[in-house]
Amino acid sequence: MRWRAILTLVLITGLAAVGGLLWWGVQPVNEEHRVLQVVARPGNRAEGFLVEPDGKGLKQQDLRGIAWAFGRGAVHYPDAPGEMFVFGGRAYVCGPGGEVRRAEVLVNTESALGLGREAGVSALLYLPEGDPVPLGAVLAQVGAGLKDPVAVVGVGRFAGVSIRPVDTSPMSRLSAWRQALSARSIGPKGLVFLAFRTGDVGPERRTQGEWQLYGLLTEELPATGPVVTAGEILGRAREAGPRTPTPVSTNSSAVELVLAVYDLDRIVLATDFIEPPLVEITAVDPTIVLDIRYAGKNNFAGRPVYAAPRAYLVLPEAERLARVNARLREQGFRLKVYDAYRPFSDHARLWELAPDKRYWADPAKGSRHSRAAAVDCTLVTLDGQAVEMPTDFDDFTPRAHRDYQGASAAALRHRAILEEAMAAEGFIPLPKEWWHFDSPVWWEYPLRDIPLALDGTG
Repeated sequence: MRWRAILTLVLITGLAAVGGLLWWGVQPVNEEHRVLQVVARPGNRAEGFLVEPDGKGLKQQDLRGIAWAFGRGAVHYPDAPGEMFVFGGRAYVCGPGGEVRRAEVLVNTESALGLGREAGVSALLYLPEGDPVPLGAVLAQVGAGLKDPVAVVGVGRFAGVSIRPVDTSPMSRLSAWRQALSARSIGPKGLVFLAFRTGDVGPERRTQGEWQLYGLLTEELPATGPVVTAGEILGRAREAGPRTPTPVSTNSSAVELVLAVYDLDRIVLATDFIEPPLVEITAVDPTIVLDIRYAGKNNFAGRPVYAAPRAYLVLPEAERLARVNARLREQGFRLKVYDAYRPFSDHARLWELAPDKRYWADPAKGSRHSRAAAVDCTLVTLDGQAVEMPTDFDDFTPRAHRDYQGASAAALRHRAILEEAMAAEGFIPLPKEWWHFDSPVWWEYPLRDIPLALDGTG
């Protein structure tokens, strides 16, 4: 009987310890409030913006116009959208398999809530280093006296960051508790976060008084001490090494914080999306010759990959190519196009068939052809006759490299004429393929997977 009593005591003690750990993992260390110091009070008011999912797919946005935002998005159009945090012209997105991808300049957005670059800060606050306090208690101090909507940007040191589950299922909560326990067991944490109190605005239609809160865990602990401008908060966030988009709980335990408060007039629907149209090259310049190799058997794979022999580029690049063709006509030549826009799924198929993948863009990163921002081309005479080049199309050997000098004098001269004309209009030559040229702003265009069809795209 005695051993049973001892076993019962051990079990009770163990369960109490586990329960205490789980509770400790999601609760702040110290419930006492500490008073925020006002560093500056510019008194400006601004606007927030909202992107709502409409069921029609992702919307491409220019990150250079966004100061701070969180939501769901993707770096590549074919990716399923994941948790996304944006600041300072860069987006951090949880991609397939849980890895974090970074996007610069452009991001493909499903939903987002954020602040534009022109948003004026209302106040700069500082929580001096001290005993940990709940982040929710800090936000309550900030929001007191301010009507919705209000946004708070913060960078700071935490005794532990509690992870808020994206859904409310028991398994999701258990996972959040485990992450919180793991975070605390490692030691102090750096966190960059954005909090919105929006009333009835937002993708989740929150009620007044509740905070929507997302953040980025950092590689390093942020610098200490107050800041005097919103730009310094951005700099401190960058220096700490942003790492992982994280739905943060208000139970996270703050040790030291710098905060930028935005008193918002309203939150408006974002409508300034980038949708560059695809156009057929020959519709812009019918004198350009087409020889779309991947629509037939005359290619390295020996089989058709495209559904139709069509050549598209985004409109600015098609117009750029037409200007190249006009230059060449003055020299007695015309352009012949082997390949232009390549649907993402077709590129993935070519990648699988490629015997030497060093010459192919990994589908995980996407091809510039799939952005309709690259073209493979050569020269023909004004009457459409082929001219000598160092190799045929898709010759994946050093003979196709731009610095190869072993070809005939005529081939080297033709290669130089093509490259000079393309470069004169801004196209960037690919070193390993004499026929391949990229748009000088290829990153501004989205990856697409619109199939090529006999009656056009789509």
